Amino acid sequence: MSEPLAPGHLDHRRLWGDFDFCYPVLSRRSRGISLGVNLNPDKACNFDCVYCEVDRRRSPKRRDIDLDQVVQEMGVLLDLCQDGRIFEIPPFDRAPADQRRLNDLAFSGDGEPTTAPEFPEAVERLAHLKWSRGFHGVKLILITDASRLQAREVVQALDTLQANNGEIWAKLDAGTEAYYQEINRTRIPFDRILENLETTARLRPLTIQSLFLEWKGQPPSEEEITAYCGRLDQICRMGGRIEAIQVYTVARPTPEREARPLRAADLDRVAAQVKDALPALPLEVYYGPEAWDA
Repeated sequence: MSEPLAPGHLDHRRLWGDFDFCYPVLSRRSRGISLGVNLNPDKACNFDCVYCEVDRRRSPKRRDIDLDQVVQEMGVLLDLCQDGRIFEIPPFDRAPADQRRLNDLAFSGDGEPTTAPEFPEAVERLAHLKWSRGFHGVKLILITDASRLQAREVVQALDTLQANNGEIWAKLDAGTEAYYQEINRTRIPFDRILENLETTARLRPLTIQSLFLEWKGQPPSEEEITAYCGRLDQICRMGGRIEAIQVYTVARPTPEREARPLRAADLDRVAAQVKDALPALPLEVYYGPEAWDA
């Protein structure tokens, strides 16, 4: 499916009120309210993606993680969602009728959530909070760069996640090592990411999130997208389960001036190439604001 931005979808700030760790988002990909959990308030990340909107030039508000405070903040947000008061607060008061629902609690912040030592306990405590409040159908989602999916403590946390209506949304923005390093700018080898994705997908289903953009005036090449499709096909051929592919582009301003959203025609070209190569996999397409207006 293809989907433009709706009102309020541009406000993905990870600071909300006087909260330090939890924040509500009207999410395109969740099609409703997503309650974010930021376990990286120090803004540390093992990737330095060119499209990341986190401004690491500014000092973080705090560097420690207080899980009691995380649970307290999430409890307040759950209360606002349960009685509907959140839809009286801008920008959520502009949410379309079919998106006035709580979809998930998402581990996604100013860095890679699985690098936080507190990640396993945070999953366990928020899973318990969700069930104790009666939100049985609400998902727990990990949004990850896939760098630590095979770390022992992360695997244990994923067991808890999966047992509590959990989903893993894993990043793959490239098909070749060169483009991966150009866009994601990390010391982590591309082969490790691919191995993590393949091994994890054989054990639990993955949603693949792929952001394609105009970088230094150029969209990704047809050859790059062909290589990208080959990586996903390899995962499937090795017995991995991919629930869906989410193809999207830059939606918010970034510190990198040359990181721009793809124009609609370019994103359509990428999506068509992916669909032709991987017809059995569900594909969702999300346009950026400038691309949509082009």
